[in-house]
Amino acid sequence: MTGLPVVSCGIAAESPTAGPPETDREMGPRLIESRRFGPLEVWPDKVITFPMGLIGFEEFRQYVLVAPEGLEPLSFRVALDDPDVAFPVLPGELCLPGYAPTIPSETLDIIGGGPGGHVEILAICATAPDTGTLHANLRGPVVVNPATRTACQAVLHDGNYSLRHLLGAG
Repeated sequence: MTGLPVVSCGIAAESPTAGPPETDREMGPRLIESRRFGPLEVWPDKVITFPMGLIGFEEFRQYVLVAPEGLEPLSFRVALDDPDVAFPVLPGELCLPGYAPTIPSETLDIIGGGPGGHVEILAICATAPDTGTLHANLRGPVVVNPATRTACQAVLHDGNYSLRHLLGAG
């Protein structure tokens, strides 16, 4: 089957922490069709659950990460319930060197993480319609716990980060 690679939280398949539970592999893949990405073969161990959904898209709870060739490091969170709903994301540290927001404890509780636990931080990106420039939302990062395959969009209230951080600027 051809199609774009579906990855789990950005963790390489050979990573020891990325090993899928055997029951997930035994279930087999699900085929979804996206107008933007074409056919996607989605294994259960690649699905990330957002118990609260994403802000403004609360009805969509399950996503996969799709990494189109040639767009690296940009990847897309694609909703399983509507594969035409996709959000471009980048690792937070690629958007802003030293980006290390304090994640609210409520967010960590939702994803089953705790202080000192490994989480991945992604920034949702968007193109500004007025200028065509690419921006990252650093005030609403997506926090992923790869161990539980659970994620949540945090809301940072400290004001240290921008909703429209300009990417690619010197």
